[in-house]
This record gives sequence, structure tokens and C-alpha cells, in this order.
Amino acid sequence: MKDKLNQYVLFNPYELEWGEEISFPSSRDVQEYGNRIYNRYPARSIFLVPRAILANKTDAGIKVLDPFMGSGTTAVETVISGNNPYGLEMDPFAKMVAEVSSTAFSCDEISRIESLAKSLQKNWKKYAAYETPNLQGIERWFKGEDFIQLLQLRKAIDTIIPEEFKKFFLVTFADAIKPVSLMERQSLKPYISTKFPKETKSVGDSFSYSYEAHLSALKEMASTQKSRKDIYWIGEDATDFHYRENDIDIAITSPPYINALDYTRCIKIESALCGTIDDASANHLRQMQVGHERRRNQDISDYVSNLFSPYYEIIAQLDLMRAKTCVAYFNDIYKNLSCVFNSLKQEGEYHVIIGDNTIKGVDIPTHDIIRQMALSIGYSCFGYYKYAIKDHRTSIPRNKAKSKIQVEHVLMLKKV
Repeated sequence: MKDKLNQYVLFNPYELEWGEEISFPSSRDVQEYGNRIYNRYPARSIFLVPRAILANKTDAGIKVLDPFMGSGTTAVETVISGNNPYGLEMDPFAKMVAEVSSTAFSCDEISRIESLAKSLQKNWKKYAAYETPNLQGIERWFKGEDFIQLLQLRKAIDTIIPEEFKKFFLVTFADAIKPVSLMERQSLKPYISTKFPKETKSVGDSFSYSYEAHLSALKEMASTQKSRKDIYWIGEDATDFHYRENDIDIAITSPPYINALDYTRCIKIESALCGTIDDASANHLRQMQVGHERRRNQDISDYVSNLFSPYYEIIAQLDLMRAKTCVAYFNDIYKNLSCVFNSLKQEGEYHVIIGDNTIKGVDIPTHDIIRQMALSIGYSCFGYYKYAIKDHRTSIPRNKAKSKIQVEHVLMLKKV
């Protein structure tokens, strides 16, 4: 397994020249188990960056923080490198995926999962339907019989599966939902094509396929570790948290972009059927998402306002609300940089993976603005490199190639 891990350590970030561009293989050619647990999660970051960073850390058991945890890419790499994952994440569905992705179950536990799966697949149709989620219009995304059967399967999971394995089965269930639904497969956001009607899968077949794929990933993950290292959650809001121990060794994250995807909307059907959101909580999550337009009414730091003012003035002439969204985004990132700085031990590192943006035709050097904010807080920036994005799973807005982020930048910051 060690050889398999090392084959994907493709570069040493500590030896790169400033601004050096590196090349990664297509993510479609690198099917790692950590990225196969609920692989429909939107805008998942590439695992090759945290793997390369952690491969160069010789001390065992270091504390690794991802303040924008998402589906857990950094946590998976932390666990398989023998270190301790820490995180923040406000979306309960994403937290569930991260926990399942980064858990190394024992052989006995996996045998128990296999036994439970057989019972579930044999008996789920015997159960009455689970209560319909409180998400307006959820039924319209499915054929009537399929929707009822999904609720039957959900009820069976809730009844048959013990708590220690329930999250794995719920994530597996979530991955089976889209093939059953009328939603177009390639769209991140829920969308029904009227021009090309979709051929749906049966609930049983879709769940069986999802289960086999997730079980395979689970077994590979288990082969990397002899003991479990669960994520230590230190909060939900990456822009406002206080970790009093101040002993985090390294932080690695890929924060949302300006005018970010509405993550809640992208996975709202799966989240609702898994019981992690309803209409009220979805609305709250949207208001909390960094990069979302609903964040624009917050109080802005004078420093951030002045730093972003050259871009703000241009964008505001074209779209005042979009300009406010942009400055609010950098204000949130500034607050995150400060929170992480306070959590790090002296000489601790923060690696930030981010793409630049074009807003209303205005090019914004997002990575350099973040670098300047970090320096003002007290970080040094001891390294910087970039790589081309080969597989665009997201585009903002969709179907406009010029608006796709083509390159991601990695800032290597240190608390000094």
C-alpha cells in the first residue's frame, strides 16, 4: 500500500521555484478510494496537493486542519499519512461524506457491513415508506413509484442498520439517488431535460451498484490503516472559530470561489432524503456559504475594503450587487486567515488552493489578494506554485468557457 501511496506523490512542493507550474494527470485516470465515496460531491478538490504536502512531513501524528472541509479530501490524505484530521464544515451532508471517506473500518467491521447489506437488499421492500422530507417539490424529481421505493429503502436503512454503520449506508444511498431520479446526469444542479428524457435506473439496481463501488473504496481505505483516526470537528463556520490549543501543525484547504456554486442546491435532493436538510435549514446554509451573494450585507473590514477598492470601483459600475458580493468574499477569507493563524503553532503552515476569477469581465488576481491579506496578518509566504485544471466539473456560469477557472494557485503560508 505504501508503494501505491507513493506513486501519486508527483512533486515536492518545498522544492519548487516561485510561480512554477506543475502538471497533473487527468483526475479521470486517477481513481483513488478517497474520491470514490460519494464522487458526485460538487467541486471536490484534487487529492494530489495535500498528498504531496503531507508526504514531506516526517513527524508522525501531526495535527492537520481543513477549515473548509467539504467532502473530506484533506482528511482522507491526513489519515492515510498517519496524521490527525481536524476540520470545520457547516453542511451536515458534507460532514457525513467526509467522515465516511476518512474512516478506516476494521476487517470485522467490514464483514459486518457486508452482512447488513445482504439483509438490507433482501428485505427493504417489506418496509413502509419513510416520511416525505420537508423539501418543497421534492416529488417532482422522480417517477411516483421510484420515489416511494426510495422512501422504503430509507426506512429500511433507518431500521436495520445500527448507528455505527448508518452513515456509510446513507452515503451509499445518497449516491444511488440521482440515477433513479429524472435529474440530468451531467448537471451539478438538479435539472430535468425536456429535450432528452432520461432513462432511469431501478432503486434496487442503483443501490446495489452504489454499494459495490463504495464497499470497494471502503476496503481500500481500510488497507491503509490499522487504527481509526476520526475527524476532530472544531466548529462549523470557517470565518469565525476559536481553537484555544493553538497547536495545529499544518492547515490545507481549497476555499469556495467568489460567486461560488450554491452547494446546498447542488445536493439538496440527496441531503433531504438522507435527513440532513429541509427547506428551513437549506435557506440558513445558503446564507452562511462563503462566496455566496447572500453574504454581501456583512460589515467589511477597512483593510479589505481598501485593498479591493480598485476592482470594486470597476465592477460596481457594471453591477453593484456583484461588487458587494466580491468584497464580502475577501472579507470572509481575511477572517478565515486570521482564525487559522491563531490556531496554528509557531512556524505552522497554511496551504491555500484557489483559482483566480473573472467577474463581469474584470480579471481579479484572487490568489495575490489573499497573499497580501495573509502578509498583513503576520504570515510569511514561503512558496507559490500553480497547475492547470484538466477536468472541469464546475463552471461559473455554466456553458461559458471563458468563465471557467483554468488554473489553480497554491499559496504556502507560514505563521512567523
